[in-house]
Amino acid sequence: MFDLLKRRFMLFRREAVMLLYAFRDRRTPFYLKAASLFAGLYLLSPIDLIPFPVPLLGVVDDLVIVPLLVGFIAKRLPQDVRDTAGSKADNWLERWFRRPLIAVVVILALLVAIWLLLLYLIYRYLAG
Repeated sequence: MFDLLKRRFMLFRREAVMLLYAFRDRRTPFYLKAASLFAGLYLLSPIDLIPFPVPLLGVVDDLVIVPLLVGFIAKRLPQDVRDTAGSKADNWLERWFRRPLIAVVVILALLVAIWLLLLYLIYRYLAG
């Protein structure tokens, strides 16, 4: 079970970085760029299909829906874009994330930082 989760996480992080490079590529169709943007915004959005306060399910929907969406989008990239973005993603991951646990910690830290910034901005807006 752990091996399956580890393989899926490794594939997800490669696909996520690959979508970042594909998003910046001019050969990527607009609808795939829009879908990539939607996947990122859904991950950061406070609006979920299953609310966060529902025990366990609030987190599980982000852990299931976003990787499925990222994989779905990555498979629909044109082959030449997928090859180019995939090789760039592999190089980037090799350089910056040699250990998967470090990647998880960095991703979680970034998400918490973004949430704190959003909460601060909302608080400033409502208080002022």
